[in-house]
Formats: sequence, C-alpha cells, structure tokens
Amino acid sequence: MGLKSIHRGCTLGLLLLLAAFAAPASAGQNQEHPDRFTLKQAYRTALEKNDQIAVSRQKLEQEQDNIAIASSNLYPQLSAEAGYTRQKVDDISSGSGAAGGQLDIFDTPRDYGTLTFKLDQHIYQFGKVWSSRQIAENYFNGSRFRHIRQVKEILFNVSIRYYEVLLGRRSIEISENALKRAKEQLEQAKARFEVGILTRTDVLRARVQMAQSQEELERAKNQYEIALENLALELGRDSVPGPIAEPAERCFGSPAVSELYQTALEHRQDYRRAREQVQVAEKRVDFEQADYFPNLSLEGQYTRTNESALFYGEREDWEATLKLSYPLFTGWKTSAEVDQAKAGLMEARAALSRLKKEIRNQVRSVYLDIQTQKKVIEQLEEQVKAARRNYQQVTAQFEQGLVTAVDQIDAFTALNEAENRLAQAYYSYQLDQIRLKLATGTFQTDLAAKELSDDAYE
Repeated sequence: MGLKSIHRGCTLGLLLLLAAFAAPASAGQNQEHPDRFTLKQAYRTALEKNDQIAVSRQKLEQEQDNIAIASSNLYPQLSAEAGYTRQKVDDISSGSGAAGGQLDIFDTPRDYGTLTFKLDQHIYQFGKVWSSRQIAENYFNGSRFRHIRQVKEILFNVSIRYYEVLLGRRSIEISENALKRAKEQLEQAKARFEVGILTRTDVLRARVQMAQSQEELERAKNQYEIALENLALELGRDSVPGPIAEPAERCFGSPAVSELYQTALEHRQDYRRAREQVQVAEKRVDFEQADYFPNLSLEGQYTRTNESALFYGEREDWEATLKLSYPLFTGWKTSAEVDQAKAGLMEARAALSRLKKEIRNQVRSVYLDIQTQKKVIEQLEEQVKAARRNYQQVTAQFEQGLVTAVDQIDAFTALNEAENRLAQAYYSYQLDQIRLKLATGTFQTDLAAKELSDDAYE
C-alpha cells in the first residue's frame, strides 16, 4: 500500500505516507495530542492578531462614513447665525428723530442684535442626490468585498506557512532516519576494515556520508525554525502557541473544470466587486447627466432681533423661497464630466470581461497542478519503494562483499532524495487543494461571514 490511496478514496493517505518514510509517527496526532495547535486555530488567531486585517477593518469603517456624507444632502440643511451690529448714524438719518425727540420706527437703529435660522432643502434634480448615495453604498459594498478578499488571502498565507512547518518537521524526521542509516554504514565499514575486507578509503567515505547527513539534519532544523517564525508573523504573534497538528488529509474528487469555474463566478468576491463596479459606473453616468436638468430647492430663513425698528415695528421676520436654477453655460464642464463617466463605464465593463477570463485561467491552472501532483505522488511513491528495496539489497550485498561502499552510498543518497521529494509533493498536493478553494471563492467562507457579522457591516 502507499500514496495511491489518493486515487482510491484518500482515507489512509497520511498513514501510508508516514509508512513510506519508515517513520514511527502516527496519523492520529490530533486524538493523541489534543493540545496541538490546529490549522483552524491558526486561522482564528490570524483574524484576531494579524495587523494587516486590523488595518483593513479600519479602512472599511472609514468607507462606511462616506454613505452618511453622501446621504446628508437628502436631509434639510439647518444653520443658525447670531450677530450684533453697531453702525454710524449720520445727521440725515437721525434728523427727524432729533427734532421730535424720539426715534421713528422707520429709522435704522444704531445698535441691534439678530438671531437667524436658515433652512435649505434639496427637492429634486433628476435623481442626482439619490445617485450619489447609491454610488457611496456601492463603493462601500466594494470595500467589503476587498476586505474579505484580503482576509482570505492572509488566511491562505497562513496555510502556506503552516504546511511549510509540517514539511520542515517531516524533513527533520527524514534527516534523522538518514543519519541513523549513515551511522550504521560507518559501523559496518569500520568492522569490515578491521578484518581487512575494506580499505581506509571506504571508511573515510562512510565518515563523509555521516557528516553530510548531520549537515542535512542541521539544515532541516534551521528551515523548521524559520518556518515557525514565518508562521508566527502571519499569525500576528511572537511565537507559535505550541506544536502544530497534522491536518486531515484532503482528497480531490476531480470535478469538471466548468463546474469549478461556475462556482468561482458565484462565490468570488472580486468578481462580485467587478459587477458592482459596472453598476457604480452606470450610476456615475446618471449622476453627471443630472447636471443637464434644472435643480429645484427650497430655502427658508427666520430672524429675530431686539430692535423692532429693524423690521418696521416687528421683532421677527421670515421668508421662504422655492428656487429653480439651471446652469446655462459652465464652460463645457458638464459635458466633459459626462464623457469621463461614460469612459469609466466602458473601462468597468472591460475589466469585468477580463476578470472572467482570469478566473477561468486561475481555476484551470490550479486544477491542472492538482492533477499533476496526483501523478507525481504516484510516481514518487514507486520511487521510494524501489529506492528502499534497492538500499536494502545493496546493503545486504555490501555485507557479503558483492558491492563496493560507493554503491551503498549511491543507494543511500537515492533513497534520501526520493523520500524528500515525496514529502514535498504530498504537502504541495494538500496545499494546492486549498489554493483551488481560494480560486473558486469557497475558502473559509464561514470565517469570512463571521468577520462581517462581528464588525456589524451587514
């Protein structure tokens, strides 16, 4: 048995992989070690701690404020103004008052205060204000899509770093097994040298092989530590909280590319955003064309003063104006803005068409990568089996004096390289299936929905 289980149901692939490596690890690590850090926990940690996600949330909150700004013109614009006036009084304006000893009510007072309330209410301009609000709402929805898309990309980066740690850990196990074999070869070489079967050169070759195996082990440990640091960076933490768990094996059922493409069109946030952009561009054209039509508005003003002479014996005054305005000439500004809006609409439609092609290409590319990895794993599995049998046979022949130490070292190297290539292919195959979910827009949709719900952007 081996990794061909990927083609037969993917039920025991991880156990078979570990058996192929001749490692003592178990596939049931999650059950034996419930305290291990899982991939799902890594996703949740990144949502809480990753700085890029936090910045994206802040930008989304700022975008939400633009809706309130665009909606403000739908409501009455109310303002208040208080003032105190002192003016010069000349002989002409004050003559009758001086002669009669009293200030006539029709004379302008010298000192007076006023309190004025002004009301300005937009009524209609061919839907311009409503178009502005709808544009702002569409922009905000686009910001939500961009936010979720960025969240998914960050979570996918977490997946990459997570599997790099797993590969690093597997590489250490392979290197440890290789070092163990190298030590056994050295002991065999020494024993056969003492009885005169091998030369000192053969012993030196075995020593060099063991030294190289020790070097490979140190390199594997170093790469493992680097992988842990990279994972911690994506998580937004100083370190990874505990040993990580081996995820359940993913099985690819080989669906039709056309089905995957249709799924992508239904779930990809950037495709939804592109369609929204077309709608926004259409609204922008309506918004700019509204300047070709009259603008109807209502203006009101109420003023109260402490000098009744200012309003011919009254202390308060009010007025209301229904205003109809039309721009006769704006230096071709309006027509230029309309042309810009129409050009933006054409650009949005072209971008949507381009994105559909890019999505089809992305889905197909990842699909082909997965199919290739399945075949590569099958071939590498056979190589590992063959390399293991060859090493065992060469070792047995070496003990009988039928082959040289060089032959044993070649068999050793071939087995070690085959095991490493199989590990890399296996984890690439698992990661490619996550990449396909990202390409079809179905990657971690539950966490994405929770992200919007927690921030109350529904």
